[in-house]
Order: sequence, then structure tokens, then C-alpha cells
Amino acid sequence: MSIQPVIFRCSCIKTLSAVEANPARSNQHESNGVTQLKSIFGEDRQELPALFSLRRDSQVFESGITWYDAREAHATRSEYRLYFQSNPVMNLAAEGDNIVIDFDRDGSVHCELIPQTNPDYSGIVSEWRVQ
Repeated sequence: MSIQPVIFRCSCIKTLSAVEANPARSNQHESNGVTQLKSIFGEDRQELPALFSLRRDSQVFESGITWYDAREAHATRSEYRLYFQSNPVMNLAAEGDNIVIDFDRDGSVHCELIPQTNPDYSGIVSEWRVQ
């Protein structure tokens, strides 16, 4: 069975830190939202279903994400975050793996994990980068 690539309109990639990937370090399940993610999700709070997959694997799992401003009650400060629920893909995530996030051509949010052992691994991407 051939595995079809996910085609994104525009995507962001980042290497996961220990607190983003390892529940023993932090059970927050979230990434800080920066300008690159704001360009995808905007400034309004959103709770969305998302499709999670491993690069070069045919399995896809649906799980919820929330895009929000953690300081929405503060008049002059904002701190956007992308929260994800536990799911089989992110349960496999490790510090140093890459994650690609965006809306696919069908309008669904897709989060694709690229483990360091995957041939498509891009190396360390320390900050969110638009691709």
C-alpha cells in the first residue's frame, strides 16, 4: 500500500523540546504560539479536531487541539498556546523530533510527527519556521 503525502497550504515546523514531548518533564501538552502559528490560526480562541500522523505511516488519529491566548484576561499582554490532547502519535513523540502543523487542502488541521529516525527528518529547527 502506498502512503500518500499530506499536502499543506502552508506549514510550520519545529523540533519538540522536552516539555513539549515528555510527560515526565511536563504534562502540559502544549507549544507556545508565536507569530508563525498566529499566521495559521489567527488571534481568536479555537477548539478544533486535528489529524495526527507519523511521517511515512498510513495511520491517522483524530484528537482535539485548542488555540488560545493564555493571558486573554490581561488588557495589554498576550501569550498564545497550542494545546493538544493525548493521542497515539504524540504519545510516541520524543525530545528532538520534528512536528509539522497546518491546515491541509481539505481545511482539516493536520499535525505530522517526524521522528529523528525518519529519513525525512529535517534536523533541529529550534523555533517555529514557516515552510
